[in-house]
Amino acid sequence: MSGEEERDWSEFPAELLHLIAQKLPNLVDFIRLRAVCTSWRSSAPLSDPPHQFPWLLELFDRGSFSSLRRKQRFYSVSSGETLTIPIKNKKLNLYRFIHGGVYSGYLPFNDDTGRTFSFFNPLTRDSFSLPPMCHRRGFSPWMVWTGTDTIRTRCIIVVDRDMWIGNEMGKWALYDPSSNTWVENEGYFYQCCYWDGLFFSTCLYFPTLVFDARTKKLLHEIPPPEIESNENWYDKDNIARHLRKSYLVESSGVILRVIWHHDSGYYMDKKPIENSVFYIYRLDFKRAHGKSCWVRIGDIGDQILFLGEMNGFSMTARPNSGFRKGCIYFIHSSTNKPYMHDILAGTVERVPCPFERCTWFLPGLR
Repeated sequence: MSGEEERDWSEFPAELLHLIAQKLPNLVDFIRLRAVCTSWRSSAPLSDPPHQFPWLLELFDRGSFSSLRRKQRFYSVSSGETLTIPIKNKKLNLYRFIHGGVYSGYLPFNDDTGRTFSFFNPLTRDSFSLPPMCHRRGFSPWMVWTGTDTIRTRCIIVVDRDMWIGNEMGKWALYDPSSNTWVENEGYFYQCCYWDGLFFSTCLYFPTLVFDARTKKLLHEIPPPEIESNENWYDKDNIARHLRKSYLVESSGVILRVIWHHDSGYYMDKKPIENSVFYIYRLDFKRAHGKSCWVRIGDIGDQILFLGEMNGFSMTARPNSGFRKGCIYFIHSSTNKPYMHDILAGTVERVPCPFERCTWFLPGLR
């Protein structure tokens, strides 16, 4: 208004600005806030960004590899906004964008040999590369993200995608940041997760193998839940078995095995997704007679599970996040569209999204 003195927003109280910054639902707004002036930037350090929930990353081509468009689109479920972020990095023109994982902060690329991996953060423009892996003829890697803080801890796992069909023993490799080398091993890796130095891998109706990720020592071999062992659950010789998926997810220090059963026969995308049933099991180490086993649970409390193509992660629910506690948010295996399963209600509904195909991306600044 006329007659009023112009406010100097650089003198806005730092403690209040920090509280406001922590409430921002979108990291893009956090970056814009930091760009206002020096005092605002110091009040909202990159080391303390607001807690973020996943975005949906638009996918273009089917298959494990795809070209990345120069303008990548993301959808924030929390704010309902579609974000278009330019990808200006000439080096990435020589690399292939890898589909298949749940992305945490950085987008993964690799070169034509399949040995060298590079990572690019679309928000900060930061990038880094890992040392080449040992050459293996016919190696077609699949990037497996292992949690919501993968990049900071550099707990990055890659598996040999050429060998995953048919539940065969295959190759997997863990990047060890302490030695800047890859640790390679064999094992089932249809679904994987990493937690506290342990690598978990499994297949439907196969045992879960637990390795010391760096020594490669097999520590546990845990039988699958009874429902997966029941031959009457479905015909193992029928191709429809591939439409049942078993995920391993670390959730607040607990390992969960989430089984998605969609009774749809051969044509998964032609049957109602509402037919989906989820079974959730918690890993109990040394529960009965010193043996580890899976224990069926009926809910996950205030946690939220996010499932991608081959793996997933868990987050604690927060108000105004756009996500409901006690639910499973998953990407449809055939259509790559997002859905939500309410565990207690037993219902499934579509998650609003403007993209034809997408996957989860957890935004991060480091």
